[in-house]
Amino acid sequence: MDTISTLLTTTLSALILAVMAIEIKRRRQKLREVYDVLDSEYRHVVNELDSMVQSGDIKPYETFHSLHNKH
Repeated sequence: MDTISTLLTTTLSALILAVMAIEIKRRRQKLREVYDVLDSEYRHVVNELDSMVQSGDIKPYETFHSLHNKH
């Protein structure tokens, strides 16, 4: 009986770990799909805008909240 209990506990633990690993992989893939769209398709545009901000040709975007929290 002790062997069956240990086997069952080990099997369920492995199953839970596998399900967690699959869920983490799924969520990471979803985040990549959401956040890498601009970076992968418009990388040259993003790089050019970054260069323009660094050279002072344009100012970076500032939200309403960030404008009112400056001291």
